[in-house]
Amino acid sequence: MPKVSFYPADKYGDVPEGMSVLDASEKLGLELRHDCGGFATCSTCRVMIVDGVENLSEIDLDEENMLEEAELPTPFRLSCQTMIQGDAVFLIPEPEMDWSKGALRELNALTPMSRAVIRVIVEARARKAGESVILPDTAIPAVEKAKAELEEMGGDKAAVSALIKRVCELP
Repeated sequence: MPKVSFYPADKYGDVPEGMSVLDASEKLGLELRHDCGGFATCSTCRVMIVDGVENLSEIDLDEENMLEEAELPTPFRLSCQTMIQGDAVFLIPEPEMDWSKGALRELNALTPMSRAVIRVIVEARARKAGESVILPDTAIPAVEKAKAELEEMGGDKAAVSALIKRVCELP
């Protein structure tokens, strides 16, 4: 049986192969939001793949369309559509932090497909620093640093997952 882990909820355990990530989370006592009931029409059940991307089902057309519409790049997946085929680690994105208007301009200047990942990275670092709001003086260097780190990886999914794992201090 594959072993799955969900952070920061710290829920983990063995689940049957072929089970959806959404069903696996519920089996382990973690309720993920899924407004559409698991039909790939809302993106509220999004998770980030931190480890084990090769142990998950391929993205089908419905999931691909919803990820594009929601501007969610790899390593995001819809938990309702992703089937588990082996061990995997998932990050459940925390509620988004507030960004001041000036800081939000910095974030919104990014390409839509990098914006979501960079936001997770910048907010994780801000939480560690005890910040509750992203202000322009911290956003500008933080966004630039995260952007440079992503560019350095050249689209390597495993490297992006490793960066997120490191920044979010996941085991």
